[in-house]
Amino acid sequence: MRLWKAWIEFFEEESPEAPRFDPVHLAVVLVACQAAVGILFWLLWTAMVYEGGFASGEGKFGNSLALLLLAAIVEALRRADRRHARKSK
Repeated sequence: MRLWKAWIEFFEEESPEAPRFDPVHLAVVLVACQAAVGILFWLLWTAMVYEGGFASGEGKFGNSLALLLLAAIVEALRRADRRHARKSK
């Protein structure tokens, strides 16, 4: 019973001055960051290494498509960052 009481007290509200950290929000941020880094890594790998990369003539279409997709993702992230910066002012 003492263990259960300690478990419940762990999730109780703290003082209003204390910062609040939502564990679900933190987990979502960590997973989203890992997914974004993984996607960017594989897009760069596809563009630079797959079937010889850009230097080779064999996989130019796939490599070019990966590069365009990478550029679109980077631009979308830049725009989202700018929107967030404007909102926080």
